[in-house]
Amino acid sequence: MAHVHRPDGPVALVGRDVELAQLGALTTAARAGHGGGLLVQGQAGIGKTALVDAGADAAEAAGLHVLRCRGFRGEGDVGFAGLHELLHPLLDRRDVLPARQRAALEVVFGLADGVPADRLVLGLATLGLLEEVAQQTPVLVLVEDLQWLDPSSAETVAFLPRRVAESRVLVLATTRVGDGERSSWARSFPHVLSLTPLQESDAETLVRATGADLPAKVRTRILRESSGNPLALTELVAQHSRSGGQSRGAAPAALPRRLEDAFLGEALLLPAATRQALLVAATAEGAPQQEVLQAVRSLGLSDADLLPAQRSRLLQPSGDRFAFRHPLISSALYDSAGSSARAQVHGALAAVTRDPARAAQHRAAAAMGWDEDAAEGLDGVAQRALGRGAAAEAATAWRRAAALTAELDRRAGLLASAAEAARQAGASADAAVLLTEVRAVTAPTQHRTLRRAARTDWLLSMTADHQGRGAVDLVDLAAAMPGSDERIEVLAWAATKCSVLQEPEDVRAVVRAALREQDTDRPLQRVALALVDPGAPLDPATFERFRAQAQQTDGVLLNCLAFSVEDAGDLAAAQDCWSTAVEVAHASTLTSDEVTALCGRSTPRLGRGDLPGGLADAEQALHLSLELDLPVVGAMAATVVARARAWRGEHERATQALQQARTLPAAAPFTRVHASAAWAAGVLALTEGRHADALADLQGAAVNAAVALWAGGDLAEPAARSGRPDLVADWSRTAAAAVEANGSPHLAMLLERSRAMLAPADRAQAHFEAALAHGVRSGAAFDLARTRLHYGEWLRRERRITEAREHLTPALEVFDSLGALPLAERVRQELRAAGAESTPVAAEQDVAVRSLTAQELLVARLAAQGLSNKEIADQVYVSHRTVGSHLSHVFAKLQIARRSQLVAALGGEARPA
Repeated sequence: MAHVHRPDGPVALVGRDVELAQLGALTTAARAGHGGGLLVQGQAGIGKTALVDAGADAAEAAGLHVLRCRGFRGEGDVGFAGLHELLHPLLDRRDVLPARQRAALEVVFGLADGVPADRLVLGLATLGLLEEVAQQTPVLVLVEDLQWLDPSSAETVAFLPRRVAESRVLVLATTRVGDGERSSWARSFPHVLSLTPLQESDAETLVRATGADLPAKVRTRILRESSGNPLALTELVAQHSRSGGQSRGAAPAALPRRLEDAFLGEALLLPAATRQALLVAATAEGAPQQEVLQAVRSLGLSDADLLPAQRSRLLQPSGDRFAFRHPLISSALYDSAGSSARAQVHGALAAVTRDPARAAQHRAAAAMGWDEDAAEGLDGVAQRALGRGAAAEAATAWRRAAALTAELDRRAGLLASAAEAARQAGASADAAVLLTEVRAVTAPTQHRTLRRAARTDWLLSMTADHQGRGAVDLVDLAAAMPGSDERIEVLAWAATKCSVLQEPEDVRAVVRAALREQDTDRPLQRVALALVDPGAPLDPATFERFRAQAQQTDGVLLNCLAFSVEDAGDLAAAQDCWSTAVEVAHASTLTSDEVTALCGRSTPRLGRGDLPGGLADAEQALHLSLELDLPVVGAMAATVVARARAWRGEHERATQALQQARTLPAAAPFTRVHASAAWAAGVLALTEGRHADALADLQGAAVNAAVALWAGGDLAEPAARSGRPDLVADWSRTAAAAVEANGSPHLAMLLERSRAMLAPADRAQAHFEAALAHGVRSGAAFDLARTRLHYGEWLRRERRITEAREHLTPALEVFDSLGALPLAERVRQELRAAGAESTPVAAEQDVAVRSLTAQELLVARLAAQGLSNKEIADQVYVSHRTVGSHLSHVFAKLQIARRSQLVAALGGEARPA
């Protein structure tokens, strides 16, 4: 199906009834509040625009508010150009958005200065605006030529289709693909429609409609050569008519090239001045009409020179722009022009374009050889793009600027900027290539550029499959830095390499020595020493100084420090590190870093016994990791979710989370994820009474020493019940050595408890008493309560009933407050056996609270603290209307009517997340 133009007007659309019906069904569903998204993909000329135009007309007739934007070839380097076109009519409604989301939108549109937009926050702001409009009128978002839309806008558009399911919003987009291909954007849309060639009967109907007088042989040839492509059918008919019936068949070539040749043939029939004016329009496609006309006049042409093109319908005014009959016309005109002709046109456009970014890009395209002025203009474009969060476009502009400058120092600096922007855009491979180019042109005396590039290289190696400079290489680089601050910064990167890569002692010794040589007392220096030498813990005062000075670039250091102190047995310090990382990332709108820190914090929170808090962190990290495509973080978070839910007796949910952890892509090679999954599986089996399975699963945690150190604390019970106490021996030796090295009272409690559970009766009590003493000092309430449970069970078996109750009763209070139902029920059974009664928790209330989804519970907790819907939206990264929807579900499930009732209804779950 296609809008086919003839001198006397368009021909009726044919051959796409099924596709139109699908569009109509999606439109009807959106009007009823069941939004969605459809991507229409297919080769050039297959009828994508015609189909969506028909769908848009039908939607508008049905009362939908249609918002449109379109990608143009060559405009992809202008950040957020498409989003500007799409959302500009709605900007006056931005005050309804939560503060962070509104600020992100204002920065993108240049309405305010501020931190560059985070892609998730910007996506939520866009979603929030659309949801707001849809409250009054259903909305159709129509995006044409998604493949040419600027990357930042395209990413925002792709955020929407799977998130409007409960809104009166339909997102409809088109994109060009080759035969048999699937667009990379397809996974972002719930529905994908691949347009195929017309059926033979429909193709013949279309040919007869456009060329009724064609001889039978010509009609047959056109049907064969067009292969059912609607545009090819109509253009080949028109080509035959223009040639007076003299056109000959050609060997079948790639259809887009055949069509471009046909369009060029049509253009060649026009006057030379018209062809030059058409080249201006093609080069400036998407620009305002007046801009095109001014450039035409500056070349000595006139507005009238475009009239022949309009009469032939190659070009038509469309709103305040010129639109070609088909995008292939503009690409054919531009690609067939010589380089000097294109440069002349770009120069003319640069002189009249009011938008500084597009003017600079035209000047750069007009440059022949080195052009420092053009390079400087692109540098400014890149800085403004990055300032608004368009990192991909900034990288492109800086790379082009580097190609235009002859001065090597300047080129190196521009390439370093391009590499960092590419890294921020998630283009890791491009960033790595750019870093190689930086090294090739950077002189040893360019300390600032060397350090900037090394920083990008280091950050890339922390987040992507990129080896980067080794720790010893960074030590050498630090020695060349002129100032102590710069040297310490580079050495801190080397220390993180040692921590993350578990470098051998000889490498650590080199980094340690270099750090100690620095005659300063900066917190960063001490943090780096703690990373490279885990045996030397960081004192609290130094950490507080570091926390006070922490910048957004310190996120990786905080993460590494958190892992280091966690592995050293100090879960409280690890939680503090992670919390600081969460705060720094949230304040800097670095959502990916915030998700990583939330995931990291969930482990020590859970380990210290804060089941609700650890679960809240892990659930939020899992949710956001799926939004941001962070599979390793998501898998790790899912293992914590599984362990927390297992302790709470939510076995089905725990099993689902465990399965998710094991199937998320990219998670399998990471031993920490594998070990954490084994630990979660062991806890699940333990709470279900499957002791042999628990023992086997917990042994699987040994693949990662750091995880195994803590998971081993759960080995003793299944080992004792399976008659295999020997399987705890290796862990006991490792844990004893760790306690001797770091003095962790928490780890000491686990060790003594394990010894007690496996010891003969005459020695068990001493170990239990030692475990309790360590537990009181540790502040780990959950593990202390488990220790009391095991001790109480042992005392009851020894018929020391009164003493047993003294330990079982406080254990029950902890388990009830944390919602650890299997352990609470186990304590109650022991108390009954000991002749004591225990009051059960309010069963109905507990069932109601546990029926809440993770997002509903998180929103309910924040609402119970008094936060408004908009404040909650900014906190948990959803739209404010989604918050309202969650609260509506919460009220229904908890059978309450007001926010003031939330604290009582949530009970122990109301504590801050």
